[in-house]
Amino acid sequence: MANKQQVEAAADIARGLLGEVPSVSSPASGLTELVRRFALIEFDVPDSSDSDGYLFQYGEVNWFSEPTFELSLVRQLEVVDLSGRWEAYVQVLFEFRYPLDEDLGSVDSHSEWWFPGNEMPFDLWLDSVDRSPIVGLLSGKTLREFVILQERV
Repeated sequence: MANKQQVEAAADIARGLLGEVPSVSSPASGLTELVRRFALIEFDVPDSSDSDGYLFQYGEVNWFSEPTFELSLVRQLEVVDLSGRWEAYVQVLFEFRYPLDEDLGSVDSHSEWWFPGNEMPFDLWLDSVDRSPIVGLLSGKTLREFVILQERV
């Protein structure tokens, strides 16, 4: 698998791309462009349609000390052991966190996966993320923080 990046380095690679986009101060201001650039990077994953996919999700979360609404785009990469058997997934999260207010508290949670081989091409799927009503709603909200995280699940 020559010229492919190691999965363990994925979040660092994603953070390195931040300087290549104008701004990522809200989901409407550069998130999908950042993810498009990140999608061009090939990682050392198995050659199967579900080993490298994307998740668009948002909703109220309760694991912070303050009420929080999150929106994230996630790239999920499969990790296998030396024998080629599934070991885990590494998820790189591009995550926006907002103080929960009345408007955001009334929004139903949402999650939507995309994998190679889906009927909708990746670029069109990302365009649909850009056009999602939640992106417009969040553009008028005050961002608490934007983070790029990596988790092994």
